[in-house]
Amino acid sequence: MVQLSFEEADQLREFLFAVIESLPNGMLFADRDGQTLAVNQKARKLLGLAGVSVQNRSCWELLGRVLQVGQADLARLRKSGANLLCEAVGGDRQGEKRYLAIARNELRSPFLQMGGFFLSVEDVTYLHLAEAQFDRQRRFEAMQEMAVCMSQELKNPLGSLELFASMLNRELRDDPDNQRITARMISAIHAMDHLLNNYVTFASLPEPRLGPVVVRRLLDDAVAQVRQLDKAANVVFSCQYAHGREEIVGDEALLRQLLFNLLLNGVESMQGGEVRLTSRSLPAEESRPSYLEIRVADQGGGIAAKDLQRIFDPFFTTKDRASGLGLAAAHYIVGAHHGLIRQESREGEGAVFTVLLPEQNPITH
Repeated sequence: MVQLSFEEADQLREFLFAVIESLPNGMLFADRDGQTLAVNQKARKLLGLAGVSVQNRSCWELLGRVLQVGQADLARLRKSGANLLCEAVGGDRQGEKRYLAIARNELRSPFLQMGGFFLSVEDVTYLHLAEAQFDRQRRFEAMQEMAVCMSQELKNPLGSLELFASMLNRELRDDPDNQRITARMISAIHAMDHLLNNYVTFASLPEPRLGPVVVRRLLDDAVAQVRQLDKAANVVFSCQYAHGREEIVGDEALLRQLLFNLLLNGVESMQGGEVRLTSRSLPAEESRPSYLEIRVADQGGGIAAKDLQRIFDPFFTTKDRASGLGLAAAHYIVGAHHGLIRQESREGEGAVFTVLLPEQNPITH
């Protein structure tokens, strides 16, 4: 190892600042009391501190004001070795949600009577989304296994019930009152059989058939398809495309179904209003590939906080006369394309669904 030597304190200071600026994570340095000493450019970008003076301001003030970190979380960060995952709003789009991981590490010098700590800040948005996607996928697969077992276990006895009910209905042809009861039994059996068929269909989802997909045509076709529905008569569709890559690799039919389901979900959430469809390209970063981002935003009633984690679950729905399979199918299609999907909503304020599809990498199975 080559030993470095610095003749002047200024040289050492410049070297240390160069090291701090070269670190891949955001770094915020503070003294023992929490007064901010230095913040590298990565941290300024992640924390939204560009152009903000940090002189004579504590790191707790910056985190509380900029990230709106609560007092309980700030109290946790005052302890050595603390870790915090928090939500931040900012980035290239106004109101875009990101997830930041903040870790505290102590600074100690065995030679000088000085000390403090530094906060390491990392954008884990895509990691967070991937973990959520993986968790949903596991539940998704468990429900598929349940669907197979349910269909196998119930199909035969349900067929026997239908046979016996039909025989009883014929036996009671001279008894109109009781025949009406058996007719209702048969109708209920048919409804159960239809539900089982839905489970069977869900349990055998198709594999993508890959090919080049023209992005603009895909988006326009999905909007045109939804516009033809009667329930979309009072809905205005606003489209703003800013993607850079004209083609991606995917299954065009499945991707069209994905967009149709998301647009239809927005239409069904309101009596009238606007559904916005936007696209843009996200350049590759160290932690992720380049993505095509597609966002569908509506002005409907929004999604209750207690339902946000369940909306991609098969057969979960808050709407009347809905199967609850539209968003589940959307989740499957995105996952089959090695993409990510997330939802943002507040009750009474509409919903936004964001889909991230790899721009360049071909999909392998």
